[in-house]
Amino acid sequence: MTPTIRSQGFSITSAIRAHLERRFTLALDEFSDRITRVNVFLKDINGAHKGGEDKSVLVHVQLPAQAPVTVETTSHDLYLAISLAARRTRRALFRSLRRHQRFERAEGRRFRLPGSVDTALSG
Repeated sequence: MTPTIRSQGFSITSAIRAHLERRFTLALDEFSDRITRVNVFLKDINGAHKGGEDKSVLVHVQLPAQAPVTVETTSHDLYLAISLAARRTRRALFRSLRRHQRFERAEGRRFRLPGSVDTALSG
């Protein structure tokens, strides 16, 4: 799973691309079979000549049959913002998938009929 990377306000160097791909591969590897697409948007909010927390990373992760998971981070350093975004995306995916799994279990219990195949086979 290779993320699609776009930037606004600066060009993506090979070092930035390598760092981003490494961080997101490590963070999202265990979810790779459930992810259909990852888009990463990098932005320099204040422009090249101003300081402060102006590097923004916006991540959209598309999962099948679920709403996309979206994470945004800002930092004074782009590499730090990328690392934070990867970590936060991992946590957000974990929570989203756990929530979806609980919902599916609850739906299964709600629609199970008394005397269904489960109980007929055990008795």
